[in-house]
Amino acid sequence: MELSNSLEEYLKAMYILKNTKNEIKVTDIANKLNKSKASVNNAINILKNEKLINYEPYGEIELTKEGEKIAQKVIEANDIVKLFLMEIIGATSEDAENEAKAIKTVLSDNTLNKLARYTNKILGITGKECNYDINNENCIKCVQKKR
Repeated sequence: MELSNSLEEYLKAMYILKNTKNEIKVTDIANKLNKSKASVNNAINILKNEKLINYEPYGEIELTKEGEKIAQKVIEANDIVKLFLMEIIGATSEDAENEAKAIKTVLSDNTLNKLARYTNKILGITGKECNYDINNENCIKCVQKKR
């Protein structure tokens, strides 16, 4: 199953909550995404069925390895587009943040990789031989270290 943009945003929110609060709660997800608890519970059930999270009602929500990997990819895609918008074409931080969320959802991995390579090359973030791939965790970690 290919995840909807909305479900990707839920995974992203869960990943951020885990790394900032060290726990993932339905209420925190709802507040972060400005969604109802019913909407969050619906998303949780779908993500659980897809084996992207582990969750028992009223228990702790945990991202699986695959769920974490997808969340990291969503964050990286957002960062790539935001960096391009701000640093290459001069968008404001607020505009870049809002527009990156929309733009990244329609770009293929191939186009995101090309955008990342171009942006990183122009900004001197990676070497000339970097063959960045958004699906490679080592690439994501390498570029994040250099930013």
